[in-house]
Amino acid sequence: MERLNVIDTAIRSGIFQTFTRLVEGSLLEQKLRSGDSFTLFAPVDIAFAYLTPETFDYLLRADNQGILASVLGYHAVPGKLMADELRQMCKARTVYGADLSIDCSEEPKVNGARLLHVDMLARNGVIHGIDRLLMPATRAAGAASR
Repeated sequence: MERLNVIDTAIRSGIFQTFTRLVEGSLLEQKLRSGDSFTLFAPVDIAFAYLTPETFDYLLRADNQGILASVLGYHAVPGKLMADELRQMCKARTVYGADLSIDCSEEPKVNGARLLHVDMLARNGVIHGIDRLLMPATRAAGAASR
């Protein structure tokens, strides 16, 4: 059986429905469907319960599509990084262009988010399920003030 691309693997898993709906139609979706390799840190559905309704609504507003695109891009890293490789790293550059900090002192964390599911293989990369939505620092300030 041939593996699906990163985004279709995330959709098929059934545990990233909110995140994959946000990605639909975005530039990130196009990238994740390409032949390039990616590591996707995808928030599981329950992660969105921790966002305030105001923050979620702010991200979904049409005039904030650039902000949403930045937030989504902050979850993808070029290249395929397996969990064992993450344990050897301190940071990883996202497609958004900012670095994610990786803490492997006890349990692996990416920008403070716990990895709940690791090494979900796709044809063009790997998915790690995380327990919250990652926000770029410059974007988080705007979203949090809403």
